[in-house]
Amino acid sequence: MSAKYIRWSFISLLGLVAFLALLLPAPATLGASSTWTNGTYRFAGGTHPGALVFAAVFSVLYLALMLAVPPEPGGVLPGVIRRFVAFRLDFFVAMMVITPAFGVVATVVEWGRTGVFLWMFERDTSARTDVLLTTGGSSLAFVVLLLYFALPLVRRRPSPGSCIAGYQVLPDEGEALGLSRALLRTVVGFFAMSIWPLTPFIARQRNKGKVWFDRIFNTHAVALR
Repeated sequence: MSAKYIRWSFISLLGLVAFLALLLPAPATLGASSTWTNGTYRFAGGTHPGALVFAAVFSVLYLALMLAVPPEPGGVLPGVIRRFVAFRLDFFVAMMVITPAFGVVATVVEWGRTGVFLWMFERDTSARTDVLLTTGGSSLAFVVLLLYFALPLVRRRPSPGSCIAGYQVLPDEGEALGLSRALLRTVVGFFAMSIWPLTPFIARQRNKGKVWFDRIFNTHAVALR
């Protein structure tokens, strides 16, 4: 399957998610969280079977995009708006996979602790596994998120978000982007998105499809044909 067809699969799936979000109430819990409010402890965790289905389909499409024939690159991409939109789309797709999967872990741990299986649960008492589920789970989720963004750079493929937006980021000619360098670029890219209003004006090279962190890592953005 070519990247073009995968692109439309992602668009259709995101449209379906948006349509269902308007019709159906949001799941009470996805993942795991603990809070203290006015001296009251609350731990909530779990997932929804429907969210797991979407997570599985998004995962299959992501892997298909990484294994697809590389799309034919066009000219440089001078604009930055599409890059910001793609980042937001990628973050949403990644969370659609990571959060339900993390919720399954919380569900299974709670099932083992209580002997009662519930897709979603909430309690006001603490358990020894709570800290591991929240802090350890959040750390693992961050690592997976980094890999989500870094793998397309290593594979020379567009990420799902950039594929939808019609562009991809490539290493400069003669430059190979290994996993460690791709991960570091992803971290810097997160920082760049956090200062988004300034990103287009910092050491930007429109004619080369570069923003400031592209210049650091020898990458550039090109439109897809």
